[in-house]
Amino acid sequence: MTDFTNKVAIVTGAASGIGRATALLLASRGAHVVVNDLSADGAAAVEAEISALGGSAESAAGDVTQTGFIDSLFDDVAARHGHLDVVHNNVGFGGRSAIVDLTDDEWNRGIAGNLTATFAGVRASLRIMREQEGGGAIVNTSSMSGYAKIPGVTPYYGTAKAAVLHLTREAAVEGGAYGVRVNAVLPGAVRTPAFEGYIGSDEAMRAYLSEIPLRRMAEPDDIARLVAFLASDDAAVITGIGVPIDGGWSALLPQPADRTGA
Repeated sequence: MTDFTNKVAIVTGAASGIGRATALLLASRGAHVVVNDLSADGAAAVEAEISALGGSAESAAGDVTQTGFIDSLFDDVAARHGHLDVVHNNVGFGGRSAIVDLTDDEWNRGIAGNLTATFAGVRASLRIMREQEGGGAIVNTSSMSGYAKIPGVTPYYGTAKAAVLHLTREAAVEGGAYGVRVNAVLPGAVRTPAFEGYIGSDEAMRAYLSEIPLRRMAEPDDIARLVAFLASDDAAVITGIGVPIDGGWSALLPQPADRTGA
């Protein structure tokens, strides 16, 4: 239960799912949270939810893929509050597609949303945090899709999320001298509206869960608690890593189907 009192945090993609859970958790532990999302209504709803629970928040709607938006947002937050302590670069999206069916525009949009936006968040954070006493903490949302190919998932998603993991290492090395820590979380299956839409049916969900050693998927709150830990003083000497949070999926090596009947 690390205390984030007097800390200022920015969470992108925070209107639902992992981002919303992280924003609520950081606020419950004392942080002032800037709730960013493409949906102005969604960001405002999370701000209101935090306020109703006695927390401190502000909404900042906007598209993190638009050139200059992140720099403007982060600079404004740091200028108004005097510091920026925690950033969770969480924006991402995927879908179903094969390489041969993916257009140039779809590829470029996917890389922009899943990698370039995270790069912009890391760059803006480092630029601010390296100039302030005490540094800061950055947590990026990667994915187990960046660890290995998940059949059916659109190829820009795993490619971008793998790059996010290496970007995390790059930034951790650059930021270390300034006291800025940079880590990543690698969720597996997380029960969000987007994931349930991706699975498509209760039958498919049961089959999916049967392949996870713990026989359950993570909830957004599970990911948020890991994000909060990595952003906290409890993780003061942890930087440059990606932590799988996947119910044991990455520990399992599936075997080819036994077709001999033995």
